[in-house]
Amino acid sequence: MSLPLVSLFLVLGCAIGFAGADLLRKVLSHRIRPFPLLLALAAGMSPAFVAWWMWSGAASPSAGYWVPGLASVLLNVVANLIFLEAIRISPLSLTIPMLSLTPVFTSLLAIPLLGERPGRLDWLGIVAVVLGAFWLNLDRGGTGSGDPIWRRLGKERGSLLMVLVAALWSLALPLDKLAVSHASVPAHGTILNTGVALVMVALLLLRLGEGSVREIPRWPGLVAALVGVSVVALALQLVAITQVWVGLVETLKRAVGSILALVSGWLFFGERVDVQQVLAVLLMGVGVAVVLL
Repeated sequence: MSLPLVSLFLVLGCAIGFAGADLLRKVLSHRIRPFPLLLALAAGMSPAFVAWWMWSGAASPSAGYWVPGLASVLLNVVANLIFLEAIRISPLSLTIPMLSLTPVFTSLLAIPLLGERPGRLDWLGIVAVVLGAFWLNLDRGGTGSGDPIWRRLGKERGSLLMVLVAALWSLALPLDKLAVSHASVPAHGTILNTGVALVMVALLLLRLGEGSVREIPRWPGLVAALVGVSVVALALQLVAITQVWVGLVETLKRAVGSILALVSGWLFFGERVDVQQVLAVLLMGVGVAVVLL
């Protein structure tokens, strides 16, 4: 598959942005509970997309937008809450690589939903990225059990939760692509973030989730950084999926995310790095190259 340079930069930019957001969410997950943290993130991102929408002409979505658009809102609420809980209770290097399952699920779902059919080499690259991410995660986190990752999923609750997140997000991205075929990118970004924020307000008011908005002002710098990085990452992703197939976006996102989770775990949380992890990263890099070239 030939990928235009601009599209490659869009996908790489969103991948790096989401990896940075993962690190910030991990840091904040120990300071703010998942419900108020997701509210702060969605509410903080909304004004940027509203401004972009107004600047671009504020065109209204067509009638075909609302089913995939609102379905994406609900999926993102559930997936993000589970994501925040997973990284709160488990190391980044044991949870983020589980999201490497997302491009496989996404590529399968994109066939009936979007009519996008990856070629044989594309599938080979996706499989290499997935295998590399699992290999990256073998016998990590200081358990010393030596069990392969598929036997340790039940022991590491955060990893098990992240597999569920991967399944949910694999459907969310095709829904986003369907949504932006009936609305502008900033319109969908506005509705997506505003919708998530409103759902979180309702859940907190009804006391259906733990936490309080009073937790948010205690960490203004970290919250602002997370919002800024997330706005850029989501904007680049929504633009990217209008230009390339969603399986490619997810493949590169998860490859970069798994690699940077390893680096972040080593730099900020004292997790170890060895030859096995380096070889796994190389395998993932080969997989990405196969998909891109």
